[in-house]
Amino acid sequence: MRFLRAPELPLDNPLLPQGTRGDPSSLAALQQPPGTPWRLLIWLATRRKGLMLAALITSGIALGSLPVLPFFLTGAVDHGLRERDWGALAFWSLGMVLAGFVTAGMIVWSHRLTVFWRADASYRVLQLATRKVNRLGDDLRKKLTTGEVVSVGATDINRISWAVDSLAPTAGCLVGLIAVGVLLFNTSIALGLTIFIGVFAVGLVTGPLLTRLQDRQEQYRERVGDITERASDIVSGLRVLRGIGGEARFNASYRRDSDALRSAGYKVAGPTAWLNSLGEGTPAILLGVVIWIAARQVASGDLTPGQMVAAFGFTGALLLPVHWLIGCTYRIIEGRVAAGKVCELLGTPERDAPAEILPGPREGAELHDPESGLTVAGGELLAVASSDSEQVAAVFDRLGGFTESEARFGTVPVAQLDRDELRRRVLVADHDAYLFAGTVAAAVAARDGADRVSLAIEAASAHDVIEALPEGLDTELENQARTLSGGQRQRLRLARAIAADPEALLLHEPTSAVDSHTEARIVERLAETRGGRATAIATTSPLWLGRADTVAFVQGGKVVARGTHRELVAEHSDYRALVTRGTA
Repeated sequence: MRFLRAPELPLDNPLLPQGTRGDPSSLAALQQPPGTPWRLLIWLATRRKGLMLAALITSGIALGSLPVLPFFLTGAVDHGLRERDWGALAFWSLGMVLAGFVTAGMIVWSHRLTVFWRADASYRVLQLATRKVNRLGDDLRKKLTTGEVVSVGATDINRISWAVDSLAPTAGCLVGLIAVGVLLFNTSIALGLTIFIGVFAVGLVTGPLLTRLQDRQEQYRERVGDITERASDIVSGLRVLRGIGGEARFNASYRRDSDALRSAGYKVAGPTAWLNSLGEGTPAILLGVVIWIAARQVASGDLTPGQMVAAFGFTGALLLPVHWLIGCTYRIIEGRVAAGKVCELLGTPERDAPAEILPGPREGAELHDPESGLTVAGGELLAVASSDSEQVAAVFDRLGGFTESEARFGTVPVAQLDRDELRRRVLVADHDAYLFAGTVAAAVAARDGADRVSLAIEAASAHDVIEALPEGLDTELENQARTLSGGQRQRLRLARAIAADPEALLLHEPTSAVDSHTEARIVERLAETRGGRATAIATTSPLWLGRADTVAFVQGGKVVARGTHRELVAEHSDYRALVTRGTA
């Protein structure tokens, strides 16, 4: 149903990021993020500067303090065990225990802050995507596929949040690597050079791997979007596919897409495996080299046994930072690819906002489309007949403000009306409009029709649908109400449109899936319920045409004749051929 809008979040919503809570200007800023993936990631990461700094500092302390433990171990060995000084041994041992507690506490606190940071970024991306989809409105399905939009919500938002989550550990790992290098330099220049040369060599190797990983991750993400689109098509059209015997064919196409996705995943796995190997193997190799050099220096008297133990501990402290650094780099690459897809969504062109918003016309004003010549007068039941229903749908879209046009509501251009006012006063209801999951009552009431549900059900002749459900209006339906027949769903959609009670209701083939007896009841009840309000129905059904106050006959997108059904049958051969299913 086109009048439905994504819910607006109240400014005091506790789920809003703290920096935007209660601040309309901050919320407005969410609609204007940077347009490139890296800039979007940086923009998301820096929205909460206090949280960002706290997470980075605690991560730096947590991982930078790991090499401090071997420092206390050196003191315990050299000043306690070697010299048999039990006081010194107790002092250095107690210091090592306290340092361990501080490190563990900082790791916990850093992780806690990072989770808050990740959740904040995730929620901001969700806000951006939801607001963009809301602003695109009916243009969304013309410019983006279902798979692209679903993949953003199901995959990309999560990956972006994990990329932001990885920034703090990445900073901490770098601090830890520098700390290890400095401490080893202080212990032995040869050992310090070994660490820095090893890390530099790993950087040279991982650079090309990361580039290849990003390229393959982008290909994989494209395949995810394709298969999501294919799956949504199959699910939404499963009943039709089974009816025409096309289920096997589409299953085969899905399997081909799935195989392509799997192949793309295998290509991602190659660089990922090499990165994991470097993350696991590099510290072990460096540890072996450091121990070999340290042992030779102990044998030559250049190092004490305590310093050798410290060198072993310092290098062992590399295990966690290097492992985390590789994993964080992979997540950041995934986040960059996902941010690119979000940027594509946010960069989808929108219709320009009117330079000036004009107040709406008085109640009862007519709707007029100059392009087709169709006029929907206030208080009139108008039937619009055409051999091409898409032409009438295009006219309704112009009258409802869904496409650019010169349509007018009274004397006011539709394009310059406030969007909320237009949606409240003019409703374009498709015969296959989306039915949202929830109770039947909620589905019919939609935005603000809760007090008109019973009346709308009666007018749409849908009481038998409600009676057949186990809990009546309280029955829970899945999205699109797929457990109901086509005619039952169509009547619920019509009831929802009637419950909205707009000033002008534009219905497109509202009874195409119901039998003639039900249609006759709907025609009479709708005419009575909508008495005094503008209602236009796109139809070629004689029941609607005969009951309408006026019939407009559309050919080639233009109104070529207008009058009562009897007058047009008598005077216009093309109209007569259309409505009698005969020949002119």
